[in-house]
Amino acid sequence: MIEFSLQVEPRIIAAILPELGKLFARSSQLADFSECVPIEDDPDFQEAWVDGLEEDAKNDRNALARLLKSPRLPYGRVEVEEEDVDELLRGLTEIRFTIRKTSLKDVSDSELESGISDLSSSKPEVRIGYFGYLLTAEIQERIIQEVC
Repeated sequence: MIEFSLQVEPRIIAAILPELGKLFARSSQLADFSECVPIEDDPDFQEAWVDGLEEDAKNDRNALARLLKSPRLPYGRVEVEEEDVDELLRGLTEIRFTIRKTSLKDVSDSELESGISDLSSSKPEVRIGYFGYLLTAEIQERIIQEVC
């Protein structure tokens, strides 16, 4: 099992988790695998390909759901079974993409990478999205550090 403590105060995590839950629910609505099929003239292959991607996405989302429902996460503790690492990393990537496409859609890439200069005057959706983005990034980075 991989275990570590986040560098984020529990009160910030408590403010972010409900929004991450909403974004988690919304992220499944944004997934469309029909455009990812490499061979378009074989309907059986298309169906099998899309079904495989959907099954993988379901596993990724289940790993992320387990993390978000963990009773220790609100206190800054992350626990991940080693067999869940790949799925969780992909699930975290999915939610970060969702945050990027929704809450942070008006934030430039450079501003996101260097930090939003005037975060206090930003909309609450942007502030929560930004902290959610950073929190999920920290979890990803720490998991990768622990595995490597």
